[in-house]
Amino acid sequence: MRRAPHPVMAALARRRRELGVTQGALARRLFVSESAICFREIGRASPCLAELDQHARALGLRVALVPLGERNDAA
Repeated sequence: MRRAPHPVMAALARRRRELGVTQGALARRLFVSESAICFREIGRASPCLAELDQHARALGLRVALVPLGERNDAA
């Protein structure tokens, strides 16, 4: 059974495409294989928090933890 990608990874994949960055180019920035990027994006691999942060930063984003109850869904 195929797992769906985590919503955060789906958002990072969308951002990568918006920027016109290929999986290969992102892999080179992160010093990982292109297949590692592919597997993360399709849900076959789950990066640890440090890897997720590196992935996001390579795309001009950052990972932030927001306490429950302080989340603003209207924004």
